Amino acid sequence: MEEKKSILDLFKEKNHGISRRLFLQSCGAALAVASMPVNLTKVFAADAFSRQPAHTTLTWTLDPRTTQTLAWTTSVAADKGTLQYIDTQAYKKTGWQNALSVQADTEEFDANTDYVRLHYATAQKLKPGTAYTYRVGYGSEWSDPQSFSTEADNLSKFKFLIFGDSQSGIPANPEYKPWQKTIESAYAANTDAAFFMNIGDLVEIGQDYAHWKNWYAAAANVLEKIPGMAVTGNHETYDVPKEDHSVLPVYFKKQISLPLNGPEELKGQVYSFDYGNVHFAVLDSQENEEGSYIENMLKKEADWLDKDLASSKQTWKLVFFHKTPYYNKAERSNENVKKAFAPVIDKHHVDVVINGHDHGYSRTYPIYNDEFVGSPDKGTVYLVTGRSGNKYYTDLSQKVWDAFFHDPQAEPNYVVVTVNGPKLVISAYTQSGSCIDVYTIDKVAKTDSPRTILPGKANYTRLAIWGNLLQTPLIPVPPQQIENVWYLPLSSFIDFIGGDMDIKDNTLALIYKKDKITLKTDSNAAILNNNTLSLTHPVKLVKDTPMIAADDLKSLLKFDNRYDPSLNILFLVK
Repeated sequence: MEEKKSILDLFKEKNHGISRRLFLQSCGAALAVASMPVNLTKVFAADAFSRQPAHTTLTWTLDPRTTQTLAWTTSVAADKGTLQYIDTQAYKKTGWQNALSVQADTEEFDANTDYVRLHYATAQKLKPGTAYTYRVGYGSEWSDPQSFSTEADNLSKFKFLIFGDSQSGIPANPEYKPWQKTIESAYAANTDAAFFMNIGDLVEIGQDYAHWKNWYAAAANVLEKIPGMAVTGNHETYDVPKEDHSVLPVYFKKQISLPLNGPEELKGQVYSFDYGNVHFAVLDSQENEEGSYIENMLKKEADWLDKDLASSKQTWKLVFFHKTPYYNKAERSNENVKKAFAPVIDKHHVDVVINGHDHGYSRTYPIYNDEFVGSPDKGTVYLVTGRSGNKYYTDLSQKVWDAFFHDPQAEPNYVVVTVNGPKLVISAYTQSGSCIDVYTIDKVAKTDSPRTILPGKANYTRLAIWGNLLQTPLIPVPPQQIENVWYLPLSSFIDFIGGDMDIKDNTLALIYKKDKITLKTDSNAAILNNNTLSLTHPVKLVKDTPMIAADDLKSLLKFDNRYDPSLNILFLVK
């Protein structure tokens, strides 16, 4: 006997045999709206989904050798969900006859554009190194058969893909065709990849489901074939089109099932897992966006990372987070992130740190304690992964810490990491397949290729602002110590950061963004936005050039400074 369906069921189903117009004409629009105990806006929004599974995604929440997690989305009418799986060799002989089934956990998800049901299921007690065929759904509504493979025991050779920011770049237009072309091109060229990592800013507006739907649609042909492990970015926290208000990344956590072994308040955002002889640790760098919701967020992560890395016995240690300690952007630093994470990274000698955020591709010299070192066995290489989506920047450049830099304005790019025992190879490609960079670390030989050649020490002190080296004639007088205090030419500094300076007699009038500053040569007196203060050291004249103490730029404009004697460079950063 056919199951009797309610009017609400008819609304929830995609192919329900009765149109909304017919229903409203039959019952009367006003009567229907007044009498039905549901929110019609949400019911109508669910029309984009049916009982047929969509957004099918492979991830890991447990051991990749013996488990596989699946997530998928349906209309709320599909109140049940099942994962079926079977050894692929058996499937070829008997189909689904001897398949095992896992009942999915489900929950309704009230997104801003749709009202859907999310399903999560994990196959366990799998055989390592085995291919399985699977499908998700229930009743007569099943996904097409796909396959996954478990990690083999004692695996030491494998590859995985890395994608930088895949976002659309346009809040009002969820454009993800470039992302689709990048991920499909990368997978077509690397069908043996075990999984992929997305390094944050998957979508433009994290709490706008229209962006997520297009992101999933663009990546569908790969998401259902290999696991995709994700990192949260700042855009995952945005909840309004203006991108000026942030919340916790709710949509990210609801849809993407990840290991829950991170700090209590950051489970599903901060996590780690092992694959082969590599330990993967994933952090959330969005203190500026999430810090008001999670107290001491970065410290909690750093403490967790310290324990996590200490417990790992893997050959390789890789750490992933979105924002860049060593960046490409003209004047966007992330000093809070560097201060929190870098000491732990140094302590445990992480081999490579992988970041996104800047949409450029760059690879630093090996770095330890914020100083360049001669080989990767002495420090950590920081990799900025470029862009896999539509958005690019026009103010990227090679910084003083970059051994290699590529600006992907012309087309998106992706990264392939190949691990073979004690060797790790990082290869970057354009979307169309041209090779950008190949870099190898050999743990046995304690070398890299191309070999690290550090920049030489200059005969005179150079000035680097946001990692950019100022050259003559921008800097007619170099930084220098006067009475054991570092001074730098004020006009060169103000010009470079985009401010204005007017000199009249011995008075200096400075404007930088909203700040107005008045100084006098040979004086400690200063006026900042009509407030009088005293500098630590007086402004001095050197060859008729006003020089300001680097330490005083902290109180005036919040710029920190650091002198590197090995390079003879004075670094300034805000």
